[in-house]
Amino acid sequence: MTDQPAVAAPSVAVVPVGKVAVEEVEAALSRAARVLRRPLELKTALPLPQGVEERERGQFRAAVLMARLRSTFSQLGPGRMIGGESGASDKPVVRPDAIVFVTDADLFTAKSDSAFAAILASQRLGIVSLRRLREAFYRRTADPGKQRARLAKELIRVVARLTGAPECPTLECALGPTNMLADLDLKQEKLCRACSLRMFQGTVRI
Repeated sequence: MTDQPAVAAPSVAVVPVGKVAVEEVEAALSRAARVLRRPLELKTALPLPQGVEERERGQFRAAVLMARLRSTFSQLGPGRMIGGESGASDKPVVRPDAIVFVTDADLFTAKSDSAFAAILASQRLGIVSLRRLREAFYRRTADPGKQRARLAKELIRVVARLTGAPECPTLECALGPTNMLADLDLKQEKLCRACSLRMFQGTVRI
């Protein structure tokens, strides 16, 4: 019996966009990397593209924004690797397998008037919006800890989905559906047993 060569986990780059605190993204990314057991690359920030916002709505169509940001991604140099388990690759790659943008822009999709996040699976692109994760959006007292937990959980979900994991029917799982803010707050910042086994037994692949 011969040993099979280890298959490297898909590489993922995370890019802050616009008026987003890089420190906030890094803190949430570190938590997501711990749950996903893989390092994630944090890139330098990109500006929010001009002329993309649908002004009558005051929102950005997620797919259009992702496509525009993807076209400027090559301008970025190597980023910093955040988190992951010991022994995991800690070197940025030139062409990551998936890219996730984090923005303060308010998003909508073809299926929803608002969105915390969106995914273009065929292009390995994802985006997470902080706008509706903040208590201030709902005219409530700011809660940085809650906001950071929400961002970490959405990063876990988007990264996992882009690297092959299916959505989970367990509401408390980080890979469960997120239709409302209450769904996100119900989730735990970890995978359920079934998703954990699926991801870390080597069955999730691009």
